[in-house]
Amino acid sequence: RLQPHSSAYVFRYAALRILAIDIFLDRKTAETIARFIQPLRKVNDENSEDPEKWVNEITLKMEKHHSEPDRITDGDVTLANSDRIYFEQFVVHPVRLSLTFTQEWTDWNSATEGLTIFQLIRGMASIANAPLTFTSFVVDHAFEAPDALLRIVTAHYSSQLTKQIFGIIGSLAILGAPADFFSNVGTGVRDFFYEPINGLVHGPEQFIEGLEVGTQSLARGVFVGVVRGAANVTEVVNHNLAGLTADEVFIGERNAHQRMLTDAMSRGTANRTIGDSLYLAGASVARGVKSGAMGIVEQPTIYASKHGPIGLLKGVGKALVGAIVKPVVGVGDAAVLVMNHVSEATSDKVVLLKIPKRLRRALPRKSSDIPHGVQLVAYDERAAKAQKIVTGGESLDDVYIGHVNTSTHLIISSELCLWVIEKESREPWCLNWDEVSHFRMLEGGMMQITIFSQTGLRSHIFHVDSPIEVAQLYQLLAMQRDKMGNCSSNRGSFGSLDRSMSNGGVEQLFQVHIQGVKTQQNNHVFGSFNKSRRNVSDSANDEIEVIEQCFVRVKKLGSEQSTFFKLLDEEAWTLIYSWGQVFSGLSSRRCMAVGIINGTGSDLQIKSTKLLEGGSPCYTIPTKEFKEDQNLLRPGGAIILFGWGVVPNLLQDGRVFMNIETNAFVADLSVWKSQSSKTKLQSTYALPMPGYQVGFLEKSYDDSGWWAKYWLLVRKT
Repeated sequence: RLQPHSSAYVFRYAALRILAIDIFLDRKTAETIARFIQPLRKVNDENSEDPEKWVNEITLKMEKHHSEPDRITDGDVTLANSDRIYFEQFVVHPVRLSLTFTQEWTDWNSATEGLTIFQLIRGMASIANAPLTFTSFVVDHAFEAPDALLRIVTAHYSSQLTKQIFGIIGSLAILGAPADFFSNVGTGVRDFFYEPINGLVHGPEQFIEGLEVGTQSLARGVFVGVVRGAANVTEVVNHNLAGLTADEVFIGERNAHQRMLTDAMSRGTANRTIGDSLYLAGASVARGVKSGAMGIVEQPTIYASKHGPIGLLKGVGKALVGAIVKPVVGVGDAAVLVMNHVSEATSDKVVLLKIPKRLRRALPRKSSDIPHGVQLVAYDERAAKAQKIVTGGESLDDVYIGHVNTSTHLIISSELCLWVIEKESREPWCLNWDEVSHFRMLEGGMMQITIFSQTGLRSHIFHVDSPIEVAQLYQLLAMQRDKMGNCSSNRGSFGSLDRSMSNGGVEQLFQVHIQGVKTQQNNHVFGSFNKSRRNVSDSANDEIEVIEQCFVRVKKLGSEQSTFFKLLDEEAWTLIYSWGQVFSGLSSRRCMAVGIINGTGSDLQIKSTKLLEGGSPCYTIPTKEFKEDQNLLRPGGAIILFGWGVVPNLLQDGRVFMNIETNAFVADLSVWKSQSSKTKLQSTYALPMPGYQVGFLEKSYDDSGWWAKYWLLVRKT
């Protein structure tokens, strides 16, 4: 310290060294930054609305502060020195940056309007490896406040940045091809004259050797310049052609593959052979042809399901463009790979491999004891690889939580999904947490995870090797319990409907007594009839006839039949199947069937059933245990609720969203799967009232979103 009562610090020597940095920036990232700083910009705008008023307020404040009679000069001096820092020598070593900016098409965002820097970014062309070099900052005997010193350092580097604008312009991707060509040819021409002259100084033999070396360098420079220039031009053209397809999935997959390939090449180009390059080139061609062929089938279907007849025409046009352009892009990518390999093999330049010290550090694990906290653990390479799978190489908005590596499977838990990868086949499957029904421990160190599938509940058993891994897997699943369809402790769980059911699994559901059901039911998995073809009556020509025929059949069913549950499930699927046969093609409409079984042992009051989104009333199809005048479902009875949406068009996608309210539970159900598991209030949930429990016996969806089928079992606690 400078003085006994001063807070000014003295540093004999301070130095800062920053290693070389490669910055890769795309327009989407810039837009994200703009949205982040927009609130800060609004605050600054509010503070600078009236500059004259602001100056007057500051002046009055300063006058009042310095007009106090009891102020002492020595105190002012001490206060001025108290916030300063003294450096006997302060050094910032040279800084080297490499900037790469990728321009891409993105949706318009109002958050970036008015920000000059991002308006410039929108008009910028792509930049490839622009070198930015900043000289050292050295100062002796600096005695300044931190803010003042920071302004001086910032001014030092800002002035150097303005001088390097031409270097950035020279690195524009569109100028990369001619600049690279002239660079290679210029090197060859220089060697062609320099090497013979340098050899002539030493003697005739050295002159001949120099002439040979110079000629080879000239030929090599011309060849490499032409090939590399052609590769650069082809790459720019390919990027624009890929954007012409307007297929975000194809563009995203291509960009991810390009980033992965660039990273792999930079890590080890020395061992790459022409065979490897030809293999990668063939894969690029195959990928383009496959995407174009699949688009012919998928694009019209997707657009027709979302926008109806007009969407069908749009999908056909997009599919035709993709069928032509995507294979061309694949061939272009293949040509770039081969030309780059040839130029690298011919060039005599030494390529420095960029081998990182380690993979990206995995995010900290969460703890089930502290849900909102994290547990810092030592770096784990396997955890880093698991995180890369979860985030799709930083392209997906998900958070890695933990993983368990068994002898046969790799099980990964993330914030949104459950990942299971079989080690032999390397085939991964990924489920949102609300697609998981429940889980339970089995004897012998096995874990059973039950999921919702298109044909009903399905159980998977995983063998875990050690008790430690069993505890880890249980902890990972228990942390996501509230997001599962039938495992939430605060919503009433499928597993807790009955202890014997939880211990015995889904297959034991019908071996326990359900209050109100008069006869023990035969084993049946709700949803097992799905995808089966049913006999449709020729007299069912419209929606009313389809519903009336189903109503007549269901009204005859009762819980005294041992096949009661099986017949109910069959009728619900027959209703959906008949609907698809009556309304097909351009008149297709989405539909949803919801079945409710009363296992409470008392009357279930159906207060309201309505479609919050859709194109029909909510039709009720009850069994004979239903009192229509009071909307009471007697114990052991069941009811099927059915509704449909409008024909999809440009303004409406025809979705169906049903709300159910009873004295035992409330539910919101959608024809589509939940898109996110971040919140408990999802598009499909059932919330029990105090004293009741509700669980999903089935939660099935069509792959294209045309139908959804639910079965709910309600019981008392």
